[in-house]
Amino acid sequence: MNISPSAFIKYLQATLQMMLGKRSPEDAYDISEEGMWQAIFASWIISSIVSIIPMQAIGWNFYPLFLVTSLVSLLSFVILVYYFLVRIGKASLYLKFMLPYLWLSTIQMIFFAGITLISSTTGIVEFSLLSIPALIWIVYWLIKIARQQLEVSRFVAFGFLVGKFVIETILGVTAGMSFALT
Repeated sequence: MNISPSAFIKYLQATLQMMLGKRSPEDAYDISEEGMWQAIFASWIISSIVSIIPMQAIGWNFYPLFLVTSLVSLLSFVILVYYFLVRIGKASLYLKFMLPYLWLSTIQMIFFAGITLISSTTGIVEFSLLSIPALIWIVYWLIKIARQQLEVSRFVAFGFLVGKFVIETILGVTAGMSFALT
């Protein structure tokens, strides 16, 4: 599960190259169980780091709960996708799909954290408008990876996005409510 900083940078670069059409997902990643755990760990670490910005406004007492909730959310999504793929007869494509999907999600967090950081430090709120094309580009790639790697419809590919959002929302709201009640 351990991922070195150099491997982390290598996979981020590979993801950007894939998004620019210069690499295929199969050539970009270590499509193995070890590669999967590296992608999960990297996604969780980046989520933990980029959440520092809003945590300053929410309060640091919520941070440990956020870390646990984000890990449970990530693992729930990964497990539920596997069982969904088993149900539709595409379990053999799981790693081939999930690794690029997780690295794309990690790039998404980095993009939005960068835009938020630049917007808040410069005081130029209009900078946050850059999040719109970034969002469109990331959503396009998340759907494309699902369609390309799993050979599913746009509807099913979009369902992965919705599923991840629903899991994160339910767990986030539940954690927020339980924190507020204590």
